[in-house]
Amino acid sequence: MKIVFFCPPPSTINGGIKHIFRMAEALIAQGRDAVVFEQGGRRPTWFSSTVPVVGQDIFADTHGHLYVLPEDQPNILRDFAKLPQRKVIYSQNHFYGALGIGAAASYADYGVTDIICSSRTIYDHCRMRHPALRAFVVPCAVDPALFKPAAVKREAIAFMPRKRPIEAAYLRDMFRFALPQYQDWEWVEIANATEAEAARLMGEASVFLSLSRLEGFGLTPLEAMAAGCVVAGFTGIGGRDYATAENGFWVNEDDHPACIEALAKAAALAQEQSGAAWQAYETACRKTTDAYTPATFAGGVKAAWDAILAAN
Repeated sequence: MKIVFFCPPPSTINGGIKHIFRMAEALIAQGRDAVVFEQGGRRPTWFSSTVPVVGQDIFADTHGHLYVLPEDQPNILRDFAKLPQRKVIYSQNHFYGALGIGAAASYADYGVTDIICSSRTIYDHCRMRHPALRAFVVPCAVDPALFKPAAVKREAIAFMPRKRPIEAAYLRDMFRFALPQYQDWEWVEIANATEAEAARLMGEASVFLSLSRLEGFGLTPLEAMAAGCVVAGFTGIGGRDYATAENGFWVNEDDHPACIEALAKAAALAQEQSGAAWQAYETACRKTTDAYTPATFAGGVKAAWDAILAAN
């Protein structure tokens, strides 16, 4: 059985693309035959992966294929519904799934039999929305060898503005206006960065502003925790899988005044770097990230795919 993952153009910097490759890597390590299909056969350049990338030639002989299809591409779902090969959805954002389902009652209408969910939030949605399909949770992973604190932290707030660019500018301006004691803090925008570069910038920053929005999971705040940042901001809904009062200064969606207050608390804690509150925060973050390791991800991949491939 050759497992063929469909992938958007890999030049796009997107955690979902990274985890498509990571799942294929895990399957290969477990002895499965997995490849990533990309229209032009292009490899990602912003993170490293040894997974074979294939182009249109993969469809010259489709015997023994199983297709892992995107949840948000109705044309692909419709086209492949006609084929007899088994089909699985890898759901990494149930909000975007509404773009792909169209007028269908369920993914089952497209011949899909299973849904792999990258979070408990997505799983709960899929069990409600697609109750006839088998669903599996495969938690996302953070690589602790890559995302780790730098030897020296700077008085800096790292942030990724892609999902909330206007709010990012607003929060930065109001933070500096309302809290002059932090006017000298650097704001480090992480955009169009490689995985290694993003890890380095997080590792050097003291605080990470979470601008998650409409997330199926929300990986970057976890990566920031692993990189030793004090995290403050929005969960983006999907981040509720792991967000607690102990591992971050979380606020309700779109509550910008509360977000500024949370950032101030995060900066104050980051300046301590010692004491009971700091130690409690470090312990909570370590406990959280320990649930999202590459080993946990590999275990989830094996359990899900063993069940999928064992089914008729």
